[in-house]
Amino acid sequence: MKALIFETSTEKSCLILAENGSVRKKKFLSGGPELSKTLAREVDTLLDGPVDFISVGQGPGSYTGTRVGAALAQGLSFGWQIPLYGFCSLIAFAPPAPGPFTVLVDARMGGFYILTGERSSSLAIHPPKLVQPSEAPLIGTLASPHPAQIARRLPSIPILETSPCPDLLAAWAFANQSPLTLSYLSNP
Repeated sequence: MKALIFETSTEKSCLILAENGSVRKKKFLSGGPELSKTLAREVDTLLDGPVDFISVGQGPGSYTGTRVGAALAQGLSFGWQIPLYGFCSLIAFAPPAPGPFTVLVDARMGGFYILTGERSSSLAIHPPKLVQPSEAPLIGTLASPHPAQIARRLPSIPILETSPCPDLLAAWAFANQSPLTLSYLSNP
């Protein structure tokens, strides 16, 4: 079984072609304004045949980035008549080391989107939340795709910079197939 996986909720985006939970091909992309111009072309160059389903990051994160990825995923799913699933975008930024973690992303409305969980041979997560900096449960390794943004409001706290993890997303997409529900700019 093959899947096409998108994560476009931050400026650190990626595309993954996976088979049976393992990465076959991956492509890291720059987010921002160029993403809407290049995403479809990058998907086309990544594919090497039909896929059985699509899984896309549904936020929280950038309104535009999330919408660009979700819109293309919905169009391809409809056109190819294959299932479309969604996953919490924060999963992509879980730190690689085993143990408890907190992923933080600037919500750009005064707070943070956070995801807490534990990584071992698998990934266990709690539902994502929108919290104020003073309420953020800082559990285990703190990780973010943009630690400098987080450090401005949580000074003196070490934050690991992470990028989307294709292996983690491929395994997650095959094990957790939930309907796409966009959560950008709202309490996840």
